[in-house]
Amino acid sequence: MRIHALHKLYQQRHSRCTRPFLARGGRIERCVHCMLLPYLCICSIKKTVPTNSAFLLLMYDDEILKPSNTGRLIADLIPDTFAFIWSRTEPDPKLLALLKDPCWQPIIIFPAEYSEDSGY
Repeated sequence: MRIHALHKLYQQRHSRCTRPFLARGGRIERCVHCMLLPYLCICSIKKTVPTNSAFLLLMYDDEILKPSNTGRLIADLIPDTFAFIWSRTEPDPKLLALLKDPCWQPIIIFPAEYSEDSGY
């Protein structure tokens, strides 16, 4: 089992929890890695995909706790995946260092339904 950036970020965020995360389905027992029901667990069949790309996932504070996180699937498949909890006022120094690293070329992918055309 490969432990990736989302697993580490989940553990970091979960350690700060003061109460259980009880969103829809929050009381259901799940695999701690793929977050699926135990009888649907895909951990033993997941494979990484060789690629020349990497992903950097920025998430809202509670988003990492949700089991239906698409970023989790990306991190399962793409070995070079980085994950951070987004803070506009206190960005993670590791995130800033990664963005300044010349070996990466950041490209922002954002859902169109949440964006506005600014005219640029």
